Amino acid sequence: MLSLAKQHIVFFILSGLIGLFSFSANAQKTAKVEIQNSDELVSHRNTNPPVNIFWGNVYITHDNIKMYCDSVNQYDTENRIEAFGKVHIINADTVHIYGDCLKYNGNTKLAEMRNNVKLKNKSVTITTEFLDFDMNQSVGYYFNNGKIVDTSNTLTSKIGKYFTRQDLLFFKDSVEVHSNDYILYSDTLEYNTISKTAFILGPTSIKSEKETLYSEDGWYNTQTGISQFFKNTSLKSKAYQIKGDSIYLDKNNESAKVFNNVELQDTVNNMILKGHFLETFKSSEEALMTDSAVFIQVAEKDSLFLHADTLTISKDTADFKLIKAFHHVKFYRPDLQGKCDSLAYSMQDSTIRLFKDPILWAQGNQMVADTIGIQTKNKKIRYLHFRGSSYLTAKEDSVFYNQIKGKNMLGHVRDNKIYKLDIDGNGETLYYPKDKGILLGMNLAKSSNITILIKENKIDQIIFIKKPDGNMYPLFEVEKEMLFLKNFRWYEGTQPKSKNDIFIWKEIPPQTSQTILQD
Repeated sequence: MLSLAKQHIVFFILSGLIGLFSFSANAQKTAKVEIQNSDELVSHRNTNPPVNIFWGNVYITHDNIKMYCDSVNQYDTENRIEAFGKVHIINADTVHIYGDCLKYNGNTKLAEMRNNVKLKNKSVTITTEFLDFDMNQSVGYYFNNGKIVDTSNTLTSKIGKYFTRQDLLFFKDSVEVHSNDYILYSDTLEYNTISKTAFILGPTSIKSEKETLYSEDGWYNTQTGISQFFKNTSLKSKAYQIKGDSIYLDKNNESAKVFNNVELQDTVNNMILKGHFLETFKSSEEALMTDSAVFIQVAEKDSLFLHADTLTISKDTADFKLIKAFHHVKFYRPDLQGKCDSLAYSMQDSTIRLFKDPILWAQGNQMVADTIGIQTKNKKIRYLHFRGSSYLTAKEDSVFYNQIKGKNMLGHVRDNKIYKLDIDGNGETLYYPKDKGILLGMNLAKSSNITILIKENKIDQIIFIKKPDGNMYPLFEVEKEMLFLKNFRWYEGTQPKSKNDIFIWKEIPPQTSQTILQD
């Protein structure tokens, strides 16, 4: 139990605190809107509420707020005013608001400006017909269309908020930004007036003369020309379309970096690049794709799927597209598969060139050479060029292999099938003719130049340009050492059997004559 003296002390302390809080609250409530100057005054004290009417060069103050107008109705018992004609508010000497009429509440410090409204702060100017401004928070709000102009952009929207202390603008509904280089359309947007950065918070399209970018999340610095976008982003033009989880753009060097689930479509040449990292340069029309990179040559029936560690697109000296693939190259099409270390596809001569240990598979044939060229026309293969140490192999059964080799070979293709093969230099053939599916023996021949006609994926005729050196052996006379031509290799397990196999890279040693005979 407190003593009587202590109770009195507590009472006085509590009374003092209550009085202090009451004084602060009352002081805040009773801060009056003061009319500092006018030419004339009429007071109506018998109205409800009472009103003082001032007109002519009216000057009003409230805390650090200054106001000017032609006339004002002062409701002093409610601490509010209504101002008319050339209304001008100055808040903290930085924010200027103009309009035809104003309602201002001194207790809440809320200004409601109407008709021909203009707000100016630093480099930003807002024009609208309806503007509410919270003097406590220094936040302006329009709700029935507005236009914002700064040093580099003009923006319009139905709804807008301006946080003047944070130099931040927020826009909602039918947002448009017009600059010298683009027009931006958005659902929701924030804009920092100091950094000149727009923050995309909803579905947004940015349209320039040649491109359109769409995204639902990101930012764009209108001063530096650098931007990054994060959600449902795509970049389109007449010639191409780019998609990715994230796109980084630099307007200064006209470059783009795209990350994760990347897809570039060349709509002119019906090509697609896929991967998880893409870098492009607009001025030079160059592109680089890495990380699970895939090139797709789109065709009406059978598209070509190619994978490599790195894919590049550039232009050659004649201004034709040049596509290059580097390291661990594999490609698949139902009628043609291949493997090599590097590859180049020139649109100047429509030829795909395979380098370093290239292998092709087609029609049950395995084809190797020092380099291989695939010449196309209208997306169909016309010729297969084999240069240096050329070797074609087709498996008859577990032991017997049809084999053709020479210095160079040229495969003639019709309807994506080899129908003729020209061997130029050091030609050798080893094949097993059949009659009604029965092996007749082994035909072994040599000639510097040979032409082979192929029908239904089988050797139909062999034409020796020069007199051959060879013989036909019945099977019972064939010795093991006769079964294979020199440098025979069979790459079992390496051939991609589907478009998914292009991602599988295993160094499987080829089968040789020794390993096959041992099995």
